[in-house]
Amino acid sequence: MNLTPHATLRKWLLEALRERGGSLSKQEALRHMERTHGSRLTDDDRLPQPSNQETKWENRTAWERRRLVEEGLLEPYHAGAAQRGQWTLTAAGWIAAEPLH
Repeated sequence: MNLTPHATLRKWLLEALRERGGSLSKQEALRHMERTHGSRLTDDDRLPQPSNQETKWENRTAWERRRLVEEGLLEPYHAGAAQRGQWTLTAAGWIAAEPLH
């Protein structure tokens, strides 16, 4: 299967967050990535993920977001928080996203 590498999805996600002020909903982040890099996604990236209604690239981006949280580059979700579903850069995330432009 020819899928966009996780490292590329990570770069695109950090770039999207940086360009849009550091915080986006999941759907806003994915839409921005689709607009700016959609032509580079493969046919396999666009296949549906069997476990949910997402495409493979959307699902893999969500997993990459989780890794970024574990590395301290994105804020974790907090139970009951008003901002649940927001993907937000931390201070370290801003530093990591800076060299991407």
